[in-house]
Amino acid sequence: MKNRICYFVIWCFTMLPLGAEAQAIKNGAKETLELVNKVQQQILQCTHKADFIDQQIVDREIIFLRFNNENMNRLLQSKAVLNDGQVKVLNTFRLAINRCRSLSSQFPLPSMVEIYQKYYQQVDQIYDDLLEKKITIGEANQKKMKLLEEAFIKWHAIEDSTRKSNATQ
Repeated sequence: MKNRICYFVIWCFTMLPLGAEAQAIKNGAKETLELVNKVQQQILQCTHKADFIDQQIVDREIIFLRFNNENMNRLLQSKAVLNDGQVKVLNTFRLAINRCRSLSSQFPLPSMVEIYQKYYQQVDQIYDDLLEKKITIGEANQKKMKLLEEAFIKWHAIEDSTRKSNATQ
């Protein structure tokens, strides 16, 4: 479960076909979803290679990576900015995770790639603001929570659409 949040986000954003691509999903939903699952697994395997200790520190002290994080409330309310050790850990963690993002280009629809990359650009901005001490740990976690809530809403809408598409095939 160490990357459950990552898996959730990847799943959310890969299920958001737009415009003409919705027809492509309808015409080959099973094949498209199989490819999406394959790419998701590749990304998860890549993220598992990141330093586990760094992941634990980030998840415990800086920004939640798992929904079942026992420190989530504390992180959401924290008024602290990053200390030097946390800056080092977040930078190391970020570098390790960034190498996995290129795998998103393998998603079957351009909108999936675009949505995934846009989300992580927003997360990168949160990381930048944290590293530059423009925002507190609590503010960073609140911003990330908002991004995830938006993704969750979109995911449910697309999930319903995909189910309907599969039912009509």
